Amino acid sequence: MAAYINVVSVSGSRVSWHSHNPNAAFLVNRGDPGLQDYRAWVESGSYSAILLDGALLQITYDIEGSEIVGHRLAYIPCPYRLDTEMLRRDPVLELVDLHVETDPTGIVLHSAVRFDYDPQSAGPGHPASHLTINSANCRIACSAPMHVGRFADFIFRHFYSDLWSAHFPYFSAGARRDLGARTLAQEDRSSPHIFWN
Repeated sequence: MAAYINVVSVSGSRVSWHSHNPNAAFLVNRGDPGLQDYRAWVESGSYSAILLDGALLQITYDIEGSEIVGHRLAYIPCPYRLDTEMLRRDPVLELVDLHVETDPTGIVLHSAVRFDYDPQSAGPGHPASHLTINSANCRIACSAPMHVGRFADFIFRHFYSDLWSAHFPYFSAGARRDLGARTLAQEDRSSPHIFWN
């Protein structure tokens, strides 16, 4: 299901990926991520996995004691349609560069999907648990922090349904896992939000 899997890193209270270049800036700019950010993440190893189509998974949890106090669960589609057989042989950035040279306007306009849990920043317009799509300013309230198994089920169910069906027992077990307390604020209950049992 993945072309490359990065080593898990535990640094203090953070469980994340092991970056090849920990000194590299995580974001190239403060706006919405683009091709430059994708390239920087691949170059520095700022991902948990590269999927068979070049999409990135970024999985980070912050823990205090036995409590989850934050997370970033992101799915970043590859900006170009890559040949999966070539991706098994060649580095992803070589294939992206090939597309940039031969078809620079052939960028795929798929949106990144990110589930964040950030109770320290919670407030009006910034729910503690939220889904961000299409724009960094889009924060759709979610009922609770998300377990990594539920995140994997969501991504594969919606973006890789053939793989999800082929590995249904694996995904269905993770889809029922929860991290605990609900975080949906009263003001978010009256507008569209994401809820799961």
